[in-house]
Amino acid sequence: MIVDAQCHWFSPTLLDALLDIDEYPRCRRDADGYAFEVAPGRFVPWGPRFTDLETQLEMFATAGVDTIVSSSGSFGDVDRLEPKRAVEVAHAVNAERAAAEKAHAGRFYGLATIPWQDTDAALAALDDAVVHLGLRGALIHSNINGAPVDSDRCLPVYARMAELGVPLFIHPTTTLLEPKLRDYGLEYLVGFLFDTSLAALRLVLSGIVADSPGLKIVLPHCGGTLPYLAGRIDASHEKPYSLGRRLDPLPSEQLRGFYTDTVAQDANTLAFADRFFADGHVMFASDYPFFPVDEQLAFAREHGADLGGNAARLLGLS
Repeated sequence: MIVDAQCHWFSPTLLDALLDIDEYPRCRRDADGYAFEVAPGRFVPWGPRFTDLETQLEMFATAGVDTIVSSSGSFGDVDRLEPKRAVEVAHAVNAERAAAEKAHAGRFYGLATIPWQDTDAALAALDDAVVHLGLRGALIHSNINGAPVDSDRCLPVYARMAELGVPLFIHPTTTLLEPKLRDYGLEYLVGFLFDTSLAALRLVLSGIVADSPGLKIVLPHCGGTLPYLAGRIDASHEKPYSLGRRLDPLPSEQLRGFYTDTVAQDANTLAFADRFFADGHVMFASDYPFFPVDEQLAFAREHGADLGGNAARLLGLS
């Protein structure tokens, strides 16, 4: 069984809600359906390959992928919506994912959208998505409309996820450095990877990972920058200008317990990630529709990556 552990379906229900946001990054309608503002004033069409699940599933089947783990990727959060509206949209989108799981049994699994800006709403949405709808994981973006992922309001949600035994998937979103990274597309070339790395490291340095041993975390894109900086982090985190105390286990040991995926486009990067992360913690993924599935699958096959077993074990897929 080949499982794509990171791909993205943007429900029109979600995109319609984002039409009401009038500051960058904005969403608007166009001739193909929708367009997203990927840089100030620069809108890119997000047509059926982003929004039509049936089209996506047909393409995955043609490429040879049996099962997909789907979420709303970059720009696909509800964190910028007013809390009550965020709850409504999250519930509706999660219900659509659950319906898709039933309609495409064994082929489609959706990650829950959570209104992270409000603790009570987030807990309610998580329980609704996992306990009632049967979704098998949840997505958090690398910052919550600018707030860090180790904010106090998130702690009860992480504890509940550990109780439920469902993994937390991190995905990049608009970074705090975005105004400084507009030249050359630096936001997408490196900014996204820095932001997910910062999010993961915050979860470690804050003590959240150590205090929640049952919390399984997925850091995408071969771990961002962290596998390559792990030695420096271990050597420097206890300095007085950093955390000021030594963690046990060391940050690198905690990071090795994260899961990751094969989205790297470079054999050396994938090999490094495979050595860094614990056995069975690297999963095949395409990051579709941002990268072609057939190319990502060929890359993973060429370099001997696990194509489905690791993701199936993490998510309890049969």
